[in-house]
Amino acid sequence: MDLFKIGQNLSLFIEDESKLIEIRSTISGLLEDRMVVELPPYFMRYINFLQVGCKLTVKVFSKMGTVDFNTVVIASPLEDNFCIELDYNAMKLTPSEEIPTVDAIEKLIIRVGEENEISVKTFELATDHIKFYCDTKLNVDDSFNCELILPKDYGTIKFKATVTDADPVYDNEFTAVYSNMTEDDRQALLYYMYLYSGTRLSAVICSFITE
Repeated sequence: MDLFKIGQNLSLFIEDESKLIEIRSTISGLLEDRMVVELPPYFMRYINFLQVGCKLTVKVFSKMGTVDFNTVVIASPLEDNFCIELDYNAMKLTPSEEIPTVDAIEKLIIRVGEENEISVKTFELATDHIKFYCDTKLNVDDSFNCELILPKDYGTIKFKATVTDADPVYDNEFTAVYSNMTEDDRQALLYYMYLYSGTRLSAVICSFITE
């Protein structure tokens, strides 16, 4: 199953006195039955929950959407590599198109032609489109290269977009679909949307931890 690759962002969830704690990490290795995870520097404060046999819930940000699964630790971070078990039969995939939009106001740079650069603001991000304000006249089917400038530590997402809608009432509001975006940038967008929305695990996934 082509869901994971090295460098993908993921979140580990542990329960501490009925409170969910999220540890944001990345995939550093993949084997047939396990995933090697690179933990953040602060992991030692949760070391008691990261020992062999401890149960975790995981959310991975894949090119296909978000993947939630329940797992156990099979190698402690105090060993050479921190590893969790992979069981593809226990995974829940939420396709990208089912992920809710977020009302994010971020800087978007539009390059129309070789020299004309326009700086605008978004007001909605989705996995398949972006909505933004622009005082420059744009037409449906116009295509251009874009850079979405995210807050510090989240980077820049580059893509090509095509205008699909110009609001008939508010003439500075436009919708464009992503017509060309790399897999890495798509995963970065998905991860940012998740963090921005403050979404956490569904009740179904959370309930596993207490079983």
